[in-house]
This record gives sequence, C-alpha cells and structure tokens, in this order.
Amino acid sequence: MIGKRICSRRKEAGLSLRELGRRTGLTAGFISQVENDRVSPSLNSLQRIATALEVPMFYFLNDNATPDMVVRAGERRRLYFAHSHMGYDLLTPDLKRQTMAVMIHMEPGAVRIAEPLAKPTEQWMYVLQGRLKIMVGKTANVLEPGDSIYYDGEALHEFASIGDEELRIICCITPPAL
Repeated sequence: MIGKRICSRRKEAGLSLRELGRRTGLTAGFISQVENDRVSPSLNSLQRIATALEVPMFYFLNDNATPDMVVRAGERRRLYFAHSHMGYDLLTPDLKRQTMAVMIHMEPGAVRIAEPLAKPTEQWMYVLQGRLKIMVGKTANVLEPGDSIYYDGEALHEFASIGDEELRIICCITPPAL
C-alpha cells in the first residue's frame, strides 16, 4: 500500500523516479522497488521520500475511511519499523488539520536521527513512559515520565530511548510534517 501511495504522489508532483532519487539521495531503482512493493523502505528512507514529496509519512498509509473526531485505540493508523526499533501511532483523525499528534514507541537503546522536514514546524513532546534523551540545538536534555519539551522542529537533532524500558512519547507537530 505504501508503494502505491508514493508512486501516486510522485506522479501528482510531476517527478520522475530519477528526480525523486536526486531529491532524496536514494537511487531511482530503489524507489521503483519501493513503489512496486518489492522492498520496504527504512524509517529514514520513508522520511526522505515524504520530505521530497512535501507530505507527512502518514500520508502513505491507506486513507479510505472517512475520518471521525474520535480515534479509537485499536483503530489507529500505525507506522512501525522493526529494524529501527520504533514506531508511530497517529492519534489525530487525519492530516488535514493544523496539528498532528502521534505516539512514538521506542525500544530501549533505539535512536532517531532527525531528518530535515519539508517545512518549518513547532513540536511538543510529553514522556508517558521510559526515559528520553533529546538533542535540540546544542542542548541535550533527559526527560522522565511526566516531563515535556517544546521546540522548533528544525532544531531537533536526535532523540533516544535510554534506560531499560520501552519509551512512549506523545508528540504534537504543527503543521503536520512527520
């Protein structure tokens, strides 16, 4: 499903495989394999593709249902990446609003290096469980359950799950750009 949505958005944007490859630093052959569902992109590859196509990563999930105001726990749209030991649950009903909220799950020791986003954002994170180490600008912070942080998205360098339990974070982003 992700591959078909990437292909559709690429064509809608008027980009060739080669041009999308140039914008992402990925090969046209790799993008073709992703579009034809022969390979699954990594978290970083999907982020690069989404940024180049100027959409949030969740755009590539099936969006056939009419969104409701309520997002039920068992019906969330999810993006999980086993090799990066993390995943995202979309907590807002769609991507058509001013704010997007996600729950981020990270296994102990998982690290996410921030990729540049398609547009400037403001972001807020709240730690539900585990310990978060986050580098914003030149400042490293360690957050415990109940702590939160607010920052300009462009300043985010990386965040990591430290300690020995799963990290769960609520992250709000405006405008939607994950």
